[in-house]
Amino acid sequence: MMSLGGIRTAENAYKVESFRMGSKSQGDQIVFASLEDMEQAYKDIDNGRDIYIEKDGVVTKLLQPMLTSRIYDGSIVLSARVSPGQTVKEQ
Repeated sequence: MMSLGGIRTAENAYKVESFRMGSKSQGDQIVFASLEDMEQAYKDIDNGRDIYIEKDGVVTKLLQPMLTSRIYDGSIVLSARVSPGQTVKEQ
């Protein structure tokens, strides 16, 4: 999945089951298709990299500064689907 010396590009975006950004009533959330993708995305963000996510053929670039501030203030939740009906959350 990685290219360009470990930097993720739009061609190999993280697959997500759902994402919600800008919802004041429900909060922001990204649900990754796998736990491994969620953990790697968190590492990428922590290492100062933007990430790309893909849902239904649409690729979205999420900027690291915005994600970092939302992760640390708790306004976004990173989750991953681990089995039907079960979700692991990391803030």
